[in-house]
Amino acid sequence: MINYNATADEMGPEEIKEANRFMWAVNGIMIPDGYSKTSINKIFKDYQEKLWGICCYSQFEGFDDAWEHYCQENFRATPTKNDWHKWRNT
Repeated sequence: MINYNATADEMGPEEIKEANRFMWAVNGIMIPDGYSKTSINKIFKDYQEKLWGICCYSQFEGFDDAWEHYCQENFRATPTKNDWHKWRNT
């Protein structure tokens, strides 16, 4: 279950996927490599507010395929909590 109140330290795979889904809905891209967990958490919080009540389902079209491709390219499988080491906690 997604914890929409998660801090950067508490974010796991579900929250990071949701942050990417929000980035996709707003910008049409995944969160670029190299973003810190703090930056990802900011996207998670800010884009949630930005999308609240003003988005439509079509903004998320293509996300599931893009996420699957992203995971295959970066993790070779669906990521687990241990895979998120690539994002520094800064």
